Amino acid sequence: MQQHSILKGRVLRVKCGYNPNSSSVGSQIPTFFFSAVGIGFLAVITSQIFNMVKGHIAKKKDTIETEKQK
Repeated sequence: MQQHSILKGRVLRVKCGYNPNSSSVGSQIPTFFFSAVGIGFLAVITSQIFNMVKGHIAKKKDTIETEKQK
């Protein structure tokens, strides 16, 4: 019987990660998606903070005006 298990060649480099052999934009799609979701989340949080500060300033103005009228 002949042996067919003779190894030819060798492993030069091992690449790890999401589709490591692709240099196209397709391998970056998850990064773009998570970045867009993160930016949207930060925009909502920032607008809520601005609304809270605006409400706080409006309450302060009201209390100052009512005290001036007394």
